[in-house]
This record gives sequence, structure tokens and C-alpha cells, in this order.
Amino acid sequence: MRRCAVGAAVATALTAALVTGLPAQSPRPPGDATILIRDVGIIAMTRPGVATGSVLVRDGRIQYAGPANATPASEGAHVIDGRGRFLVPGLIDMHTHVSKTRASALGLLVSAGVTTVRDMGGDHEELLRWRSEISAGRRVGPRLRIAGPYLESGRNADRQHRTPVAEMAEPVERTRIGVATPADADRIIAAVAARGVDHLKIRTTQDRDTYLAIGAAARRHGLRLTGHAQPFPIDDVIAAGQATIEHVFVPSLEARPAAERAAYIDGLARGHVDVVPTLVVIERIGVPSADALAGAVREATAGRMLSAFLLADWREQLAEQDADRQRLYGQLQASARRDLGRLRAAGVRILAGTDVGVLNAFPGRALHEEIALLVRDAGMTAYEALQASTINAAASLGLDRELGTIEAGKGADLVLLDGNPLQDVSQVSRIAAVIAAGRLFDRAALDRIRHEVSAAPDIAVNDWPRVPER
Repeated sequence: MRRCAVGAAVATALTAALVTGLPAQSPRPPGDATILIRDVGIIAMTRPGVATGSVLVRDGRIQYAGPANATPASEGAHVIDGRGRFLVPGLIDMHTHVSKTRASALGLLVSAGVTTVRDMGGDHEELLRWRSEISAGRRVGPRLRIAGPYLESGRNADRQHRTPVAEMAEPVERTRIGVATPADADRIIAAVAARGVDHLKIRTTQDRDTYLAIGAAARRHGLRLTGHAQPFPIDDVIAAGQATIEHVFVPSLEARPAAERAAYIDGLARGHVDVVPTLVVIERIGVPSADALAGAVREATAGRMLSAFLLADWREQLAEQDADRQRLYGQLQASARRDLGRLRAAGVRILAGTDVGVLNAFPGRALHEEIALLVRDAGMTAYEALQASTINAAASLGLDRELGTIEAGKGADLVLLDGNPLQDVSQVSRIAAVIAAGRLFDRAALDRIRHEVSAAPDIAVNDWPRVPER
């Protein structure tokens, strides 16, 4: 939801760079050979409720999940006593910007039980590198599904690229590509696809023809199109193949005539377009006073849990806040409740995402807050909110055969909680242990991750500076 840009000349150079070959990724190595979680409350996400039993993990996969008295032999297993605890699938954040949070936050996400993220725009080359390092076991971090650079309208890209460096912290020269014509769409998307992205993210579009051309190019390259709501009829959204709409609707659906609003919502359901409302953005920015926001930035600085770049970007965002913007966010909260209620009633799938990188959306913690807000503001049950961050999120990513539930044969991404999130969804933050791709992080290991974050080089020094165009 932030401003962004890239100049035409820079976009051309970046696009040319993208066509270089991507080395084959090393498979993620198996984690701890065998882990047995015994007598735990299993929230499998295959059906509502808790079933007490045991879960056996071997070579990075769930071998068994079921009654304790039928657990296969597991000699030599690392045994975890699950009595009084609850096991859920690894959490999935469907809207992140990890280039903004920087590399130190990748471990921080895992420490919060976030084992998969869908990244929605950043520095393409470092995202590829981080993904490769995580897959090879050289870096602790979540599974990365990446969009690479944002796609912007040519007008917006050019305008934002001229923004003085002193007024914009983000190095937009490496993150944004302007798409001004249908021919641009064909060329740029072919280049981006060749570099190994998982989906495309549109933020702004030049016009209807270019929007439809982006969708057609995405289909040709087998990529899902995601991004902000665009100002085109629902039939164009479906024709473009846009798979998800990010953030609350701006302007609100309430601004549309009743018949148009109903047709739009029905079209989203008919076209299987998911919505990722990122409620935490309007909650964390819109409700607090400017003093409270500034205090949160000071707290983050003192805690040494956020990178120097992110703090610089947050201070920039903080400077943009005023009374009018606070009122706007308050109005957005009210409209989001109405819009989400209508979407749910129509059967539109709503997913959990945080827009981490935006002011006061703390990596990892923000997803716990988003899950709670889906209960409070979207009217979901705790189980439905967990679905939005596990099984339904995995399905939207095309990973539901691998992730999102606790079943034999699935990848071993699991979070052990000290409380039952179905009774109180805030218990999702009470993390006793995390298993990411079969690798166990117990409480001591999670504490070490946080200590390592506080000592990371990018906490002290902005390692992602913007370089003015010459």
C-alpha cells in the first residue's frame, strides 16, 4: 500500500539482467532424522476440533499422525512431551516484503511459527539468493514463494522514480518495474518468469489493455497473477486471471451501487479470486495516535529486533501520518468489516497476510495479530482464522498436497503451542517449539534465533541503501 517506482531506463536494464540463467536450487536437506511428539492435542486442520495423539516426523516429513497407541516404532527418536500442548500446521503469511525486513527477520519469522511466506515484491536477486540458502539449509528462514519485482504502471513508476532519495528509503531501482504497454507486459513478464518467480504482483496498472496483457502473459508462463484491486469491471479481473486481491478495498465496496457491489462480489466467488485483507495494516497504523506510533518505533529500536533499513523506512512512513490519514484508516476499518462480511457470505476465500514491511507490522508477530483480527473484524471463528493461515493459504499457493494440514505424507512444518487456539485464538503466539521442513527448533533454539537477530549486521547498518540514478 506504499508508494513505489522505477524509471524506464532502469527497468530496461533490470529486465535485461533478469534473463540470465537461474542455477538449479539444491533440495532442502532433511531436518532432524526422527522426532516424536507424544500425547499432544492435534489440530490437524482437516476438520474442526482437537484429537489427542502422537505425531512422528522422519526425514522431514510427517510419517504418522494419530492415536498414540498406534504410533509406529521410533527407536532413537527425539521425544517431545506434548501433554497439555497443542500442535498446528506451520503458519503461512500470504503477504510479506522480506527485502524490507532484511535477512535477519527470516529467522524471526520461523521463531514465530511462520514456516512459509508469500513475498509480494522486493529485491529480486537477493530473494533468489535467500531462497536458495534456505532450501540448502545454509540459512534459517521460512519457505519463500516470491514475486520478484513489483509491476507498476509506467506513469507511476516514472513519477516515483524521480522522488529524491532523501524522501524515499526503499531502493526502488531494484524493486519496481514500470509496465506501460501490452508489449512491455510480454517482454517484462517473460524476463521475470525466466528468473524463477512463483507468481506476479501488480500494484498499479497503466490501463485496461495493459492489465489484460499482463494477465495473458502470466498465463503463458504458468504464473499466478496477484495484486491490488484494479479499477476495472469484475469480468476483466476474471479475464486477467487475477488469483488474489490484496488489502481492503479502496475505495470501499460500499461506494458502489448495490447491484454493482453484489455483481462484483459474486464475480469474485465465481472466479475463485481470494482476498488477503491485511487487516493488521489499518489496525497498527490507523488506531494509535502519532505519539503511540513513534513510541513503537523507539521500542523496536531499543529491542534490536528490526533492521536498520526497516526502521529508516518506518520513520519515513511515520512522517507521512497526519490527522486526515488517521481518519481514513478509521473509515477503512469500518468498511473492511462490511466488505469482509459480504465476501464471506458469498463464499469468497479470505486469507491471512500482514504486509510486513509496513509501519508497526512486526515480522512474525503481525501474523498472530492478523489471525486475531480475522476473528474480530471478519467475524471468523478461531478455526476459520487458522484455516486462513494454514490449509486455505496452502491451497491458494498450490501447496495443499504438501502443507497446511497435519497428515501422514505431508511436509513437517509444525508449531507446538502452550495453549489451545481454538478456545482462544491469541494462544497462537504461545510457541513452545517449531518444526520447519523437519528441523526442530525447541524453546532454547528459538531463543538463540532471537539473540542472533539482535546481533545481525543489518540491525546495526542499513545494508539496503538506495543508490541515486546518475
